[in-house]
Amino acid sequence: MRAYCKAYLLKALRQFRGWSEDIQDGEDALSDDSVVYLWDDFTVVRSPITSDKGVLWNRVTPEWQEFCKTTLQFEIPEDLRFAYEKSEEVTS
Repeated sequence: MRAYCKAYLLKALRQFRGWSEDIQDGEDALSDDSVVYLWDDFTVVRSPITSDKGVLWNRVTPEWQEFCKTTLQFEIPEDLRFAYEKSEEVTS
């Protein structure tokens, strides 16, 4: 279940050595200044509202996760971590 995403300029994500964008037919190319959204499952989308459409990146690897955590400083904010822990307890 995705519950948290953070906005980034695309140029920050393009720093990842293995980065490539999945552009669908009919979608415009994005510039470095385009805002995209990194979800808590480490996928990247064009819009936080329609997260199943406009997926730019879904190749979640340990290297990608490390890049997100160290270079982008991506993490779930402390005030939301408690909600995640409770959600996991309910589904277990």
